[in-house]
Amino acid sequence: MLKYSTYRSIYDETREVQSAGDDSVLEYVIRMKKSAATLFGTLMSLFRRGQLVKLAMILMLAVSGFTVVGNVFAGSVSSVMPAERVVVERGDSLWSIALAHKPSDMRTVVYIEGIKKASGLKGSDIQAGDVLTLPAY
Repeated sequence: MLKYSTYRSIYDETREVQSAGDDSVLEYVIRMKKSAATLFGTLMSLFRRGQLVKLAMILMLAVSGFTVVGNVFAGSVSSVMPAERVVVERGDSLWSIALAHKPSDMRTVVYIEGIKKASGLKGSDIQAGDVLTLPAY
């Protein structure tokens, strides 16, 4: 064995800190290591028992449930109720019909979308003789 060496162990430094009187840092490090080991052990035992999979499934179901409830309540505040039927005449357009029948505080584009939805239209094409259902807001 060598009598003299420049090697210093990291464990010797820990003893120096402990001997210097700063026990709070060392105790904190020891507590953190124990907490991490306990947490890791708990997670591993849950994983071994299959409980972690059950917990993940429950969490996923809860999140999807909140998503569905959020979508239900995120709908339109005003309900669209069919109020009046109009027969399209020659020269009429959705824009002219919407201008003539929409509420004064509503945008024309929004009312046109309401007409399309209430009448079951997929596009903006209308012809003379078509019957449109006008929504009432």
